[in-house]
Amino acid sequence: MEEALRRSEERYRAVTETAFAGIGITDPDENMVFVNPAFVQMLGYTQEELEGMNLSRLTSPEEFARYQKFTQQRKEGVENHYETRLYRKDGVALNVLVSASPLTASDGSFEGTLAVVIDITERKQVEEALEKAKEAYTEKLVEMVRERTRELEQTQAQLIQSEKLAAMGKLAAGVAHEVNNPSGTLLMKLNFLLSIADRETLSPRAISTLKVAVEQVERIAKIVQSLLSFSRQAEGRPVPTEMNRSVNAALTLFEHTVSSQKIDLCVRLKEDLPCVVADPTELEQVVINLFNNAVDAMSGGGRLSVATSVEHGWVCLRVEDTGTGIPDGDLHRVFDPFFTTKQVGEGTGLGLSVSYGIIQKMGGRIEVQSNQGQGTIFTVMLPVQRGSDKLQARNFALFSFT
Repeated sequence: MEEALRRSEERYRAVTETAFAGIGITDPDENMVFVNPAFVQMLGYTQEELEGMNLSRLTSPEEFARYQKFTQQRKEGVENHYETRLYRKDGVALNVLVSASPLTASDGSFEGTLAVVIDITERKQVEEALEKAKEAYTEKLVEMVRERTRELEQTQAQLIQSEKLAAMGKLAAGVAHEVNNPSGTLLMKLNFLLSIADRETLSPRAISTLKVAVEQVERIAKIVQSLLSFSRQAEGRPVPTEMNRSVNAALTLFEHTVSSQKIDLCVRLKEDLPCVVADPTELEQVVINLFNNAVDAMSGGGRLSVATSVEHGWVCLRVEDTGTGIPDGDLHRVFDPFFTTKQVGEGTGLGLSVSYGIIQKMGGRIEVQSNQGQGTIFTVMLPVQRGSDKLQARNFALFSFT
């Protein structure tokens, strides 16, 4: 029996001293009475320091209170398995997994706990890193879905606008051709009457009435011309085109206008812009339309800012005014044919529709931002011509007129 007991103690010592897991025994008052070398190495104390130490010194008050509840369960013969946090001698926190079993005396009374402790700190760190990576990936995925949704919504809006423009273009072409010939004949007859007014001794009142009639027919002719411009397909051949050159051509036309209307003009054109594939005449027409709208919105003076840039494969033109702005309820309608906020006789509402169609045909986009009473920004984006060499734009970096 003594030999069997000795061999049992040797096996027990071999198991506890060579085990990778920490093994400890506590008495009913949570004082440690035995620790194995792995537990000593795990916590950084000496064996002498640990044996006799109360568990309360190795953890937080909240966790120690939790241990005491588990101890009450073990007094009733229940085993516990739980995660907790212990602190090394140097203060470093360890995440550990504990498996605790009750120890009983020969009479069946509770005399302590046998605990096997496994350090899972690295595993927890990996899990936390994976969780953070998962959250980051999820956020990125959500943002990608949002961005794709925005792109689809924009594409759908452009498709609706294209269909609307196509339908209105057919209608405009039919109306323009039906009105053009009779209005031309009427204008010719009215001018003939004016030419013989003196010879026929017409009264001043009659002559004045004829002049008003001529003005109104000329207005009809302009509207018809706008309708034809809106409805016709482009006749020009798209070629590599410099955005800055079209902007400079339009600025030359508007130099006197902005000066006479007390508009400050600030122009920042990026040099060495890559070319875009466009009909130069049509591109200049778009720029003129944008300038016209900006000037009309600043009848009492203001500031017109024009800038070009390259952004993510797009050549961009930004036209910003400090005019009256566009009401929120009208912002989504600015590219609709015949929609205008101007007074009767001041515009046909086709300029932006024509511009929208031209830019879309070039494979680009035109966007608008506006705050009522604070101004409007139109941004034209055209794709960079693939494989083209950058062309030098005229050195037109910054100038202003007052």
